[in-house]
Amino acid sequence: MRLSKWSVESISDQTGKTAVVTGANSGVGLHTAAALVANGANVIMACRNLARSEEALSQVRSAGPGTAELRELDLADLDSVRTFAQGFSAEFDELDILVNNAGIMGGPRRSTAQGLELQMGTNHLGHFALTAGLWPKLAAAPRARVVALSSLAARGGSLAAGMPAKLLVDPQPYRSMAVYSNSKQANLLFSQELHRRAAAAGESVASIAAHPGVSATNLFSTQLKGGKLGFLVPVADGFGKVVFQSSAAGATPAIRAATDETIASGSFVGPDSFGQSRGAPKVVGLYKTGRDKATAHDLWALSQEITDTTLLS
Repeated sequence: MRLSKWSVESISDQTGKTAVVTGANSGVGLHTAAALVANGANVIMACRNLARSEEALSQVRSAGPGTAELRELDLADLDSVRTFAQGFSAEFDELDILVNNAGIMGGPRRSTAQGLELQMGTNHLGHFALTAGLWPKLAAAPRARVVALSSLAARGGSLAAGMPAKLLVDPQPYRSMAVYSNSKQANLLFSQELHRRAAAAGESVASIAAHPGVSATNLFSTQLKGGKLGFLVPVADGFGKVVFQSSAAGATPAIRAATDETIASGSFVGPDSFGQSRGAPKVVGLYKTGRDKATAHDLWALSQEITDTTLLS
């Protein structure tokens, strides 16, 4: 008998659960937030620009019967991350689901508010600090889940044991897509190390990584806009609609990782077809770049030092 593939119709009741989804105003984050609300969860949409996120908030709320609210979070500013975590912690006793989704890709060399390279600072270091700040509330929940959004690009990451801090904060020479790949590798390494450390500490928090395959999010067109190829944006958007799977489909690995308690901590969820580029979400093999424990350990130590946070040490 052939088992049916997992879909959003497979989501279990999320009533009573509180979730934080970063970058929930568009793409994978938007569809993840809507799916959680559609199944009863109370979702905090953590977004950088609140004014530009109002339409997304209305869309997520209309998914009902759960609730949704916007809160300001700029992952490229560690002070903003700290303020968000403190505000959440003062109001909520527990956090059941944290989806570390927000990210940027490519473009010219830019810096965070603290002067860190922007891609690594946003995609990994900001989320590391956020998870650290919210950890007491995650640990207080019965079976919390932390989802790290990685990418097929993680396969090309070059982070290794013994890496210097400079590789994370000011890589030279600056090659934007190489840095993006490193940041997505960092998401995988972080997820694996969080899984190991939580288990060693006797915590019930599950850490799962996911990737959307090749999806029609706004990352590619945003990359073009940030460089000298802005005139190609209409072409890229049109190409993406034909070749890529939809952002709704691309969100299903993250949604499954966040809601399916049969997915064990330490797992990696991605599309099941065409080299993981599209399809239904399933547990996939961890990429080689995410397996090395020494690299994950060193990345963890550097991340704590750079962000001035402590997480399961």
